[in-house]
Parts: sequence; C-alpha cells; structure tokens
Amino acid sequence: MQEPLEKSYPRTVLYTSQKPLGAEFAAVLGWEMAARFGDALEEHRHVRESVGLIDLSSHGSILVGGKESVQFLNGLVTNDVKTLGAGGGMRAAFLTGHGKVKALCRILGLGDQYLVINDPHTHKKVFDYVFPFTYAGDFKAEDASDRYRILSVQGPNSLSVMKEVCFEPVPDLSEHGWIQTIVGGQQVLIVRASHTGEIGYDVLAPEQGLSDVWDFLLMKGEFHGIRPFGFAALDTLRIEAGIPVYGVDVDESNMMLETGLADAVSYQKGCYTGQEAVAMATYRGHVSKRLSGLIISGDQVPVHGDKIAWPETGKEIGYITSGLSSITLGKTIALGYVKHGFFEPGTTLEVRSANAAATAIVATLPFQR
Repeated sequence: MQEPLEKSYPRTVLYTSQKPLGAEFAAVLGWEMAARFGDALEEHRHVRESVGLIDLSSHGSILVGGKESVQFLNGLVTNDVKTLGAGGGMRAAFLTGHGKVKALCRILGLGDQYLVINDPHTHKKVFDYVFPFTYAGDFKAEDASDRYRILSVQGPNSLSVMKEVCFEPVPDLSEHGWIQTIVGGQQVLIVRASHTGEIGYDVLAPEQGLSDVWDFLLMKGEFHGIRPFGFAALDTLRIEAGIPVYGVDVDESNMMLETGLADAVSYQKGCYTGQEAVAMATYRGHVSKRLSGLIISGDQVPVHGDKIAWPETGKEIGYITSGLSSITLGKTIALGYVKHGFFEPGTTLEVRSANAAATAIVATLPFQR
C-alpha cells in the first residue's frame, strides 16, 4: 500500500502529533500517513499480543438522509440497508452494471440517516456516484469526512482500552455495531471493527478534536500497553487475517463474489446495480475465480502480479495480489486469485516470480485466527 513521497499528497491532520513520536511518513492510498513509528515488525507483534492505535483519518464518510434514503441507497449497494437499525452496521460494496467492484464500504445506521465509510482513494469516486441521486427525489448526500475522522484501536487488549477511555460503559458489540459516547472531551462514535484479525474498535471523531482524542487514547491506554503503529504493520497484519484491500486485492476487474466478502452481499433484497451478475454467479453455483490464501515454500516473497500455475501442465490459473513473510506463522504466505477447480484448500500449485518458482498450497482464510 505504501509508495515513496515523490509528490504532494493530502496529509493526516495528526502529522504534528505523530512526528514527535518518531513517525515516518509515506504515501498510502493517496495520502501522506504514518508508515511506522519504529520497527514495523515489532509493531506487528505488539498488536497481535497487546494493543495498538492507528490513524485512519484518511478515510472518507458520506452522510445520507431524506425520506427516500433507504430506497435510493439500497438500490446502489450490495447489502440490505433496510435491515440496518440505529446502532447497527454492515459491510457493502458499490458495483458497476456488470457486477464488477466499484468500491468497498461500511454503512452505519444512525436512525434516520446512514453513514457510508469509504476507503481514502475511492471516497471521491463514491461521492460523485451517489450525489447525483439527490436530484431525483428526497435523498440527501453530503461529504461528512471532517465530522467522522477515524482512529482505530486493534489487539486483544483493545476492549480494556475502550472501557478505560469511554464515558459510558462499552457493551458487547457485534462487528460493525456502534455506540455514541465521549472520549477526550469529544462526542464520538465507537464502532466494533477489526482491520487486523484481532478484536478492534474504530473511534469516529470530529477533525478539530482528533488530536485530543489521539493523545487521550495514548495516555489512558498506556496502562494496557497501547502503542501507535503505522500502515506497514497494518498491511502485514491484514494479510495474515485474509482481509483484502481495494486497489491491491480488489478492483473493477473483479466480480463481487470473487472477493470472498460474502457478508457484504444480501441475497434476499430487491434490485440494485450489478445484481443480475451476482445472481448469475450464484445460480451457476460457482465463480470463475476466487481470492484465496497460499502458503508458499521457501523464503522468496511473491509480489503483486506474479503468476500462479497448475504444476502438472504448467497452465497459468491465477495471479498474486499480496505477499508476506509472516512473523506470526513463520511461513511465506500470499493472497491471490485462483481459477475455479483449483482453489480447494490443500491443492498444490506453483507460484512463478521473476527469477524462481515455488510450490504453494492453497490454505483456508484467514491464515491467522
């Protein structure tokens, strides 16, 4: 996800708070964000064993309302917004008319409104897609990113941290469920959300108070071992957890059901953009390829675009999207798309990198449970 800072990018509003903590910045999904605060491998271990705090303020949010908001929004996304009450949330996706993935998102039910949370690099695309529907009826969409900037607490000790910092008691939330409370003097939403495979909570706070919330989380969470971590560790953690990233593991070349994000799709709701293609793949009984986990022999880590082949014939049957030398598992692992008929767990394949080929075994996702 990281790139060199060769040009100007929007910068996290926490830059001046993070720089004294040793943050090294890089271009991440079109923003200048903290890549690490020290050793990224140690940050990875710490999140797995204790608890970490990451700045996700580059994400965007759209607030949707109006009497026809359910009707319009439900016709645009893959999941069933009508089932979403206040305090609930869900994953969803925006598709093209041919069922290809335009963007991934999360949607929170705020009572008579909905909050659509987008990745940094797809937020404008989603807003430009949704906003024109405001001219068609009682449907309102506004960019609310500056009201809902995200910090995320991840790791086995994250609930202890949330109980320490939240003004109200934190209930047992289901994934994507949320409550409203006060943290660091700011009115916030606390959303149950794992970005690493560990238990986690997103804190959605107003931009003008984000530095107060950041400082408060680090101060009050110190007793429970909280430390800041950056996108380098987030990337390795999410690969172990089998969590795809849009623009890396998923893009508009992929059909929705190929991504493995089954919880982002409702099969009972009415029509929505791209539904026919989703239904066709469902009724056919299988997709042509699927995002799969691979455990790879040797130490060479495959890179995005490396080919996957069937060793008996040498036929190309897929490609790598993300690779990692996993310190948690002590193995080389990867995510990649594998053709139907070859993605059953235990199937032996071959990964072909620039200078070598290695045996790969299809694994059940997530790698890290």
